[in-house]
Amino acid sequence: MNLPNAWLAESWFWPSLVLVLIGLVVATFAYRSTHGPIGLRVFLVAVKTLALLLLAICLLEPMVRFTRPEPGANLLLVLVDDSQSLQIKDKNETQSRSKKIADRVNKDARWINLLSEVFDVRRYQFDQSLRPVANFSQYQSDQRGTDLIGNLKLVSSRFSGRPAAGIVVLTDGNDLRDRNGRMNESLEESLDKLDWPQMPPIFPVVVGNQTPAADLGIDRVVSTQTNFETAPVSLDAEMTAHGFSGRKVAIELLDETGELIEKREVDAIEDGRKFKVRFQSKPQKQGVNVFQVRASLADGNNTQLDPKLSTEATLVNNQQSIVVNRGRGPFRVLYVCGRPNWELKFLNRAMQDDPEVDLVSLIRIAKRETKFAFRGRDGQQSNSLFRGFESQDDDTTEQHDEPVFLRIGTQDEDELRGGFPKSPEELFSYDGIILDDVEADFFNTDQQALLQEFISVRGGGLLMIGGQESFASGRYDQTSIGEMMPVYLDRLAPATRKIEYQMNLTREGWLQPWVRVRSTESAEKKRIQEMPPFRTVNRSNSIKPGATVLATVSGGQRTDIPALVIQPFGSGRVGALLIGDFWRWHMQTELTNNDQFKAWRQTLRWLVADVPRRVELDVQRSDDSLTANEIKVTVNDESFQPEDNANIELSVLTPEGSEIQLSTSATGQSGVYLSRFTGNQPGVYRAIAKVSASDGSEIEQREFGWVCQPDRDEFSALVPNRNLLETIAQRSGGKVFELSQLDQLPAELESSPVPITQERSLPWWHRWFVLAGALCLLVTEWGIRRWKGMP
Repeated sequence: MNLPNAWLAESWFWPSLVLVLIGLVVATFAYRSTHGPIGLRVFLVAVKTLALLLLAICLLEPMVRFTRPEPGANLLLVLVDDSQSLQIKDKNETQSRSKKIADRVNKDARWINLLSEVFDVRRYQFDQSLRPVANFSQYQSDQRGTDLIGNLKLVSSRFSGRPAAGIVVLTDGNDLRDRNGRMNESLEESLDKLDWPQMPPIFPVVVGNQTPAADLGIDRVVSTQTNFETAPVSLDAEMTAHGFSGRKVAIELLDETGELIEKREVDAIEDGRKFKVRFQSKPQKQGVNVFQVRASLADGNNTQLDPKLSTEATLVNNQQSIVVNRGRGPFRVLYVCGRPNWELKFLNRAMQDDPEVDLVSLIRIAKRETKFAFRGRDGQQSNSLFRGFESQDDDTTEQHDEPVFLRIGTQDEDELRGGFPKSPEELFSYDGIILDDVEADFFNTDQQALLQEFISVRGGGLLMIGGQESFASGRYDQTSIGEMMPVYLDRLAPATRKIEYQMNLTREGWLQPWVRVRSTESAEKKRIQEMPPFRTVNRSNSIKPGATVLATVSGGQRTDIPALVIQPFGSGRVGALLIGDFWRWHMQTELTNNDQFKAWRQTLRWLVADVPRRVELDVQRSDDSLTANEIKVTVNDESFQPEDNANIELSVLTPEGSEIQLSTSATGQSGVYLSRFTGNQPGVYRAIAKVSASDGSEIEQREFGWVCQPDRDEFSALVPNRNLLETIAQRSGGKVFELSQLDQLPAELESSPVPITQERSLPWWHRWFVLAGALCLLVTEWGIRRWKGMP
C-alpha cells in the first residue's frame, strides 16, 4: 500500500489540526473522571485520537501520485535459447530443460500476457543467430551453439535509440566462448567490449539446476609437438565424470578415418574430479593431420556409445577432434666445420634418415696459403688439390690464396661455392647454423654481422660446438658472434685433454624434452652413467644473464662446469655445447645403441623449432563472431623483409569437399594479408595459400587446418553458467530470475525505470481501508470500555 504523496486541500490543514486537538482534549477530560487503570485510559485516549486523525486527514483530500510504463510505448525483448544443450534432463528431473521452457512460453503463459498489456513485446529465438518469431508455439531446442553475448550485442544495437524497457533471456547461459561453466578470458573480453551504458536492463532467467546430471565428458584435448627423435605429437585429454564414481573409463585415440590407434583405461574415477590421459602418436603425413579422442564407460562391449543404451546425459561430449598442423618442414641446417672430424661423420649419419631436417655441410679441408706461395712448375693458378678433376678452369677452382671447401648436401652446384654466405638472401635460406672447430677469423666482419642478424632478425638458431678453435680458443671474444654466446668468452680457459669429465643433467636439463634421450627417468639416469668420459672441454665458470645451463661436466678438482648452455637472442636462440669430443659417446657405444644419433636429431630439432618461414599461415577465430575465422598470411622476401607486393592464391577446402576461393587484403602491417571465412558446418577445414613474388616466381605453399565442432562445444558444460548470467544482470542493471519465478517478472518490470512513462493519481482519502480503519479504532475503543465496565 502506497502512502499519500500529494494533498489537494492543503488549506484544510489548520482546521483539521484544530479538530484533532479538540477531540484529544475532550477525550482526555472525559477519561479523567473515569475509574480504571491509568495505562488503559491512556491507551483508549490514543485509539480514539488516532481514529479522529484518520478522519481529519481525509479533509485534506490525500492523493497517491506515481509513474508507470505507458502501455505499448516501451519495447520488451524476450529472447529464448533454442540450442541443443537444453535437451538435457537435470538430475532427478522428469522433463528436459527445453520442455520446461516450452511449457512456460506457450500462448497461454500468464506472465507473457501480463507483459503484453504493458509493453510492446518482441519475441526471438536464438542460437548462433537471432530469429524473430510471432510466438513460441513451434519452439524446439535443436540448433547448434549459443552465441549469447553476440546476440545481446546484436539486439541492443538493432534497437539502439528506441525505448526499450529491458531484455528477458531464457537460457542456461552456456555461451560458445564458455568452457565447463567457467568465466574465462574470452568471456571477460567479450563482456568488456559491450557498450553497457547503452544497453537496456537484462533479466536472465536461469534454466536448469547446478547439480550435474550423470555424464562423462571430454573437457579439452591439447596437442604438443616435441623435438623427440621420432617427433611424436603428445595429445593430452582432460575429462570429468559425474555420477559414475568408481567406474572404469576407456579412452581411445583414432585417426581421421576412425581407425583405432591406441586405447587406454582409467580405473576408479571420482565424481567431479578431473583426470587426464596422454597419447603420443607420430603423424603419418606432412600438413594437416586429424585425430579423434573418444571416451566411454568400459563395460566390455562398448554399449555405452549407443544413445539408446547409454545412461549419460549426452554422448555428444564423449568425443572430440583435434587438428595437428605438420607442414613446416623440412628445415635446412648449415654445418660449418674448420676441418674434417669425427663429429661431422656421426652428425651426418644421425641426420641422413631424418625427413624433417636437411643438413648442409661446409667443411674446410685446407686453409688458404700465403699470397706468394710456390704454385708449381707449370705456373697454374689453381690449387694443386684440384688436379685430376674434370674442371681445370682457373676461374672455377679455388686459388692458392683461398681456403678449400668440401660441400655436402647442397641443392645445386652453385650453393656455397664461394664459402660461407655473404648476403642475407643466401644465409637466410637456412633455418639453423652449427659452428664446429672453426676460428673467428674464418668470417670477415660483414659475415659476422650477417650471422648476428640471422639470429636476431631472421629468428634462426645457432649452435657452437667446443673444440680447439671454438669459443675463447677461436678468439670469438670481442666479435659479433661472441656477443651472442650464452657464456662469457673472456673467462673461458683453453680446452684441455688431460682431465676426464663426466656429464650430468641439471634440473633445467631434466625439464627439457629434447635434452633427455630415453623415455623414463631411471633409463635416462642409466644412460648418463654409461656415457664415456670426455677429454676436451672449453671450461667456463660464468654464464650470461638470461642463459640456462642444461648440462654440466665434472672432473679433477672442478665440479659443475657448464657443458650445454642456451639462451634466447633477439627473435632466435643460441646454444653452446662446450664439449669438443662429443663423438666419443658413439665411438664407445656404437654396437649397443644409437643414443647419440637420437640426441643429435633432437638437438637439431630444438635448434630450428619455431623458426619462421618466408610464408606463415595462421587461422584464428574472429573477435566479433563465433563462426567467422580470420586467415592471416605473412610473407617475407629472401632477406626476410616484409613482401608488400606478393601474389596470394588462397582457398579453403570445406568438410563437404568443396573448394572456396578467397580474396586477401593488405593490412596496416607490412607483409601481412588478411582474409575472412565463415563456416559452421561440423568437420575439418583446410586453408591453402600459394604465394608468389611480384615477378611471378613461386615463394612457398602453406597449409593450415582447423576443426569446427559446434555440437561438442555446446555440450562442454552441463550446468548453467550462473556466474555469466549474474554478471550480465549486474552490469546492465537487471536481475536474475529462476524459471519458477517467471510470474514475478511482470511486477518487477512494471516497477523498474523505463524510457516512456505516464503520470497517474489515485485518491487515497476515499479508499475503503481508511474508513474501515477509523471504524475499527472507534469500535475497539467502545468495546474495551464496555468490557471493563467503563461509562
